[in-house]
Amino acid sequence: MTTKVFEPRTAIYTPAEVSAIGVERVRDLEKNRHRAMPLNIAEIRDYFAPMMPGQICAIIAQTSNYKTGFMTFWERRLAEYLEKQGRENEIIVRIDVENQMEDVAFESFAQFSGQSLGDLARGKVDDWDGLMAAAIKLGSIMVYRVGSSISRAENMPNLYLSNMYRSIVYMRDELLEEKVKVAAVFVDYLQAFPIDPEIKKVEASNQRRLQVREDIFRLREMAAVLDCPVIVGVQAKQTLAGASGPNMLIPGIYDGEESSAIAQRCDRIIQLWMPKMTHQVGSTITHKALPIDVQENMLWVKVGKQRGGLPSGRAWPCYIDFKTGRIAPATNINL
Repeated sequence: MTTKVFEPRTAIYTPAEVSAIGVERVRDLEKNRHRAMPLNIAEIRDYFAPMMPGQICAIIAQTSNYKTGFMTFWERRLAEYLEKQGRENEIIVRIDVENQMEDVAFESFAQFSGQSLGDLARGKVDDWDGLMAAAIKLGSIMVYRVGSSISRAENMPNLYLSNMYRSIVYMRDELLEEKVKVAAVFVDYLQAFPIDPEIKKVEASNQRRLQVREDIFRLREMAAVLDCPVIVGVQAKQTLAGASGPNMLIPGIYDGEESSAIAQRCDRIIQLWMPKMTHQVGSTITHKALPIDVQENMLWVKVGKQRGGLPSGRAWPCYIDFKTGRIAPATNINL
């Protein structure tokens, strides 16, 4: 976005102003309680408070530990939730930096139709009726996407965060003519954003660290201006400092790559770990006398931070249904 001239008075609040702002915010939250965004996983939803407009949540995990899958699960459950509430004037926005729209579509087609993703990627279709039914289903989910596509290769956008932000504002104000509200923005993922032209002026060794820090501030601004929660995927470090032990490798809240601002500036943090990525499938590992059978679809979900006096620190073993993308707590493990 364009650089603003700093006006000192805009950063100063008198005691009376703080009081008035607080009352106004309570009234606003009361009016918008229906817009709170739950995390619809049994047991976890009673612990993880619904997110309110203006809040930001980081999803921290190492490579291939289901960050993208977790956000896709959340956004689809939110789409179902909005539909059930009759909130037809609200949409979900997904920013995808790594995957092109063709990849997004193919993954959904495979999930909805049961056809092999590998076959679809090679142009092999066993059931065109099933594929078209999957396409219709994907087209009915109210998730608008910001990203890139092979079909627009001649005009490939430079998707650093400022341009993503502009795209969402344009979508809301011009494309959809302010007929909708943004219910939530999902961003996949923080460290994959291209270097912003302003950051390129900094020496190369500091570019990525400063980029991540600045992008966190921009995401907070986006959440406030769009008046919705923002959920952002965060790559965890290869060597975890905050894990509980060698057999419980859930990242700590400060294990996000590049910047401590991730842990400091986010209102909520969820950390993920798939034991199969660090231990042999079929083996049994032990953490604090708890035996854990390492399975292909096991996912540990930890609520590491919740601002506002809400609880944090609890973790749940879950199982992923890869066919449907759904996540449910394990019933055969007692914590």
